[in-house]
Amino acid sequence: MHTMIRNLFVVLALILTVSSDEVVPSYSTDCVLLNGTITLTVNYTGSDDKPETETVTFPKDATVSGTCGKTTSTLKLEDDDQILTFTFSSNSDKANKLNNVDPLHWGVTNIKYEYDVTQSDAKHTGERIATATGSYFVTPLNMSYSCSKDSVVLVNVTDAESNSTALISGELVVLAETGLTITIGPSANTTHQDDPNYHYCKADQKIKDVVPIAVGAALAALVVIVLVAYLIGRRRTVTAGGYERV
Repeated sequence: MHTMIRNLFVVLALILTVSSDEVVPSYSTDCVLLNGTITLTVNYTGSDDKPETETVTFPKDATVSGTCGKTTSTLKLEDDDQILTFTFSSNSDKANKLNNVDPLHWGVTNIKYEYDVTQSDAKHTGERIATATGSYFVTPLNMSYSCSKDSVVLVNVTDAESNSTALISGELVVLAETGLTITIGPSANTTHQDDPNYHYCKADQKIKDVVPIAVGAALAALVVIVLVAYLIGRRRTVTAGGYERV
């Protein structure tokens, strides 16, 4: 019985404890703050016509620049021969969409990754531009976006050297973010990780909904175990003559 109670306390402590010692990279301008580990998996065609991949993680010390506008802002990260650019759109209209973003929301409407394919086993080497256009990380205005894991597939890959708009068959880039938080607007440089004004992605929201249920179930089980232990102990005491019956 004591072992069961002790184990239940351990489980409850694990549920209630949320901690991480990992410091995620932070990239910011006057109007955009992006925290998170960015990993890009480049898919290309090998010399034997088989698909090949190479994964790179954007460094913490990447050069950061960007632009700030009323409805459109950009965040550009540069490191050696690779450039990653996010375009953000804010829609303050109450009724109509703007750049695929819902009314009274903001989101990323374009992602562009400029890189070189230099692998010795690549069928075609050279400079590439991979893009994705749509509405990503969409969040209500005046709120920050948060997601423990997220990804976007950049399927439009072109040859940067030829300036051709023709897509290169068999090539794409998967952009994955871990520990992602994004804030746009004047509060970009003042928002902290514990800011309660977060809009969570669907996957994280499901976890947040499950945790209270798990905690409640654990507490209920603890109450039942303690009550049963008390009744058993009391019964033994009475049987041994420890209490006088009235």
